Amino acid sequence: MPTASTFGYHFKKVCVAAGVVDVDGKAKYTPGSLRRFFASIALANGVPIREVSRWLGHKSIKTTVDIYGHLVREAWGRCRDVTQSAMRPAVEESGQPVSAA
Repeated sequence: MPTASTFGYHFKKVCVAAGVVDVDGKAKYTPGSLRRFFASIALANGVPIREVSRWLGHKSIKTTVDIYGHLVREAWGRCRDVTQSAMRPAVEESGQPVSAA
């Protein structure tokens, strides 16, 4: 397992080779920012949160949901549909609203 300084050295070297450094030679990205970018784009594009959680190495999917759950695109639509359905009056097969009493 590399040390933090060894990892940082090699990460900066790769960033320089990829041309993703600013004018001072400092890397534009950090390993953490790339990790968050990966999780965000994966979830926003429909990759199941369980898979993303496993790839990120989270011990529990709860950690992934707590941090990135708002990015699960379908969640908002499902929540909206369920809420709208629950608030519509029940309709009989005849098309007439069912009385609540």
